Amino acid sequence: MKFICKLFPLVLLITAFALTACGGGGGGGGGGAAPSTTDSSSTNTSTTTSTSTTTPTTTTTPTSTTTTTTTTTPTPTPAPTYFGTKAPTEAKAVGDIVFSDGSATPYSNGLTLTNEQKSAAIAYIFYKGTECSNDGSTRILGVGLKCSASTIRWCRWSSDSDCANAYNTNITTIQCIPSGSADAYTFTGDKDGSDNFSQIAAFLAGDNDTGTAGNYPAFEYAKNYGSTNGCTGAYANGWYLPSNAELYHIWKLRVNIDAAVALSGLTDTFKNKHFFSSSQNDSVNIYTNALYCGNGRPIVPDGKKCYNYVCAVRAF
Repeated sequence: MKFICKLFPLVLLITAFALTACGGGGGGGGGGAAPSTTDSSSTNTSTTTSTSTTTPTTTTTPTSTTTTTTTTTPTPTPAPTYFGTKAPTEAKAVGDIVFSDGSATPYSNGLTLTNEQKSAAIAYIFYKGTECSNDGSTRILGVGLKCSASTIRWCRWSSDSDCANAYNTNITTIQCIPSGSADAYTFTGDKDGSDNFSQIAAFLAGDNDTGTAGNYPAFEYAKNYGSTNGCTGAYANGWYLPSNAELYHIWKLRVNIDAAVALSGLTDTFKNKHFFSSSQNDSVNIYTNALYCGNGRPIVPDGKKCYNYVCAVRAF
């Protein structure tokens, strides 16, 4: 009994030891999962919330700039309107009818003109050549279709003491002397009459009276032909009283000229009229020369105080 009593405390001690060992083993059995050594109070749980910050993409759609191209169709420049079929700048030819704007239409049998063309017809081209030139150059000349309505004097004359200063003066610088037969005249001297009026002024010098209106009616009529018959631009100027040589070539085409006169609706033809020239007669101071537009001798001497018809000529 004493033995048992002594053994009992030992059994209790062993049992207690065993129990303690078993409790530690139980903790080891839980060692299948590694013991957490992290103190929850000091654990920073970094919850990374993956916030996908979608920055709004501003898609710049290229602005389609619609360039409106306005195609302006150029307004066609209207073709110049002339009275004739030839422009004013085109070279003139013998037989052309010239209008007040400088345009022309070739004359031909059967040609008709409108009323507007008839009103505008001013000249007929009667000559191209060198015979009416003082320097051998080629000249193209037209004669006005409208001769003076009545006869007028070459220069003013009331009496031998009351007259223009060129009346009793032999102006040698404007002599144009014919020779040969009527159908084949040739001329010497001043054949180009375009400056004869100014040559009279120069010859008279201090006695020049050409600037006084009415002193030289034949020259004044011819000089003013363009402006009094509606010519425009340059064609209003340049008209003059023709020389003997120039009148002679008018005589040669007198039938054609009268046909153009009639076509233009005019009734005052050149036929059988006497026309003054601007040429000084070579032998008599008070004489000039005149052209007879009929059959027979065309160039005849005539007095400066006489009355004759006047036509105007211009270079084209």
